[in-house]
Amino acid sequence: MKKRAIITFVLAGLLGLAQAQDNSVLPEHIQSVTAISRVLGDGRKVATVVLEYDTPISNKSLDINSYRVEGKDVMRVYANTAPERAEKGVNGPYVIIEVKAEVDLDAQPKQPTPADMEKKQERDRMQGGPGLRAGWSTGGDDEYPGNAVVVQTADIKTAKGKTYKASETPIASTIEKCLVADDFKQDEFVSPYTGQVLPYNIYLPEDYNPEEKYPLVLFIHDAGVASGPVTHTLYQGNGATSWAEPEAQARHKCIVVAPEYPFITVDDNWNYSHHLDATIELLKDLQTRYSIDPNRIYTTGQSMGCMSSIVMMLKEPDLFAGALLVAGKWNPALMGSLDKQNIWIISCEGDRSSNTLQGEAVELWRSQGSSVSEATWDMTLSNAQLSEEANKMRAEGNHLLFTHLTGGNHRATWFVSYGIEGVQDWLFEQHK
Repeated sequence: MKKRAIITFVLAGLLGLAQAQDNSVLPEHIQSVTAISRVLGDGRKVATVVLEYDTPISNKSLDINSYRVEGKDVMRVYANTAPERAEKGVNGPYVIIEVKAEVDLDAQPKQPTPADMEKKQERDRMQGGPGLRAGWSTGGDDEYPGNAVVVQTADIKTAKGKTYKASETPIASTIEKCLVADDFKQDEFVSPYTGQVLPYNIYLPEDYNPEEKYPLVLFIHDAGVASGPVTHTLYQGNGATSWAEPEAQARHKCIVVAPEYPFITVDDNWNYSHHLDATIELLKDLQTRYSIDPNRIYTTGQSMGCMSSIVMMLKEPDLFAGALLVAGKWNPALMGSLDKQNIWIISCEGDRSSNTLQGEAVELWRSQGSSVSEATWDMTLSNAQLSEEANKMRAEGNHLLFTHLTGGNHRATWFVSYGIEGVQDWLFEQHK
């Protein structure tokens, strides 16, 4: 198991021991229940549940049918001496329940309730018609829960042979931990233009040294979580966390910044809000407080975030060293000047709007004399296979690249695009 993950599991267990809990709501013998989640392409998902008992549990008394986790498929159950995953179980006070956590390429956002629809209708009435508009909120109603509910469905034994009887009583998690996302800190930036507050998340490398210079990756979320809690941009997908994963940091140490926008920053009519100016000022401010390499500031975003990145690149052509543009678009007629920048576009074939308009921008760049690498990838390939495909495109040596993912849909584009090593390696190769 990866060292970072082990440390996180240990911390989760220690947190459960150290924090005062109202154990009156927990069954006898259970001290704490920790739900540990990961952020995948389609959002945060619980991957492990750790039950802390008051005495060592017999590993031999446990099997996959010992517990049920509501809404989850249990993959492994075993005891351990520490609150962490292990290849082999041993007698110990911690019962580790591993559950299935993988990307669903067909995952859809939370469907609006009647109250949500009433709110939307009122917003549409106030703004003169239906549709998303820059400067308006979508409500931030998407949910990415990190809790778990466990039921002990079979008798288990302690290491000394005492039986703890099965029970249909639901056991709710008392502690939530999210790998990598919990390593981000939250802060706020006050716009010098309007005085409005822009909340953001920031990740610093574990061994951050102000004497060194670090590249910075800016991630901008899509409209689905606009006006949500500040951490929603970390939970909605791995567009921010993929750069802070232990494996990614081992290859490319960097600072990661992920704002949480209170309003929609851009819309389909090519309008954008002042929050993008605030974002530019945020980046300038961060350079005065952290050791950032000004020649290696990168931007990426999905859907609204992709479009926001394009607007900022047009407004500040010397700000970013490179951009990864996922599932977005902009008026192709206005994108001609971007052919001087380092850009990798990824769109799903099933996302007609993004794929078509970005394709028109690419043809404009070609008509202006620029070379663009273009390829189609099977989106169901493994991450390692996608990285191989990315390396083939990198080998062509062009600074403009356009990848089509087979089939899919708008949201599926970012379910797949982030965390591909070859794509990440390309971005960090770019310098101003």
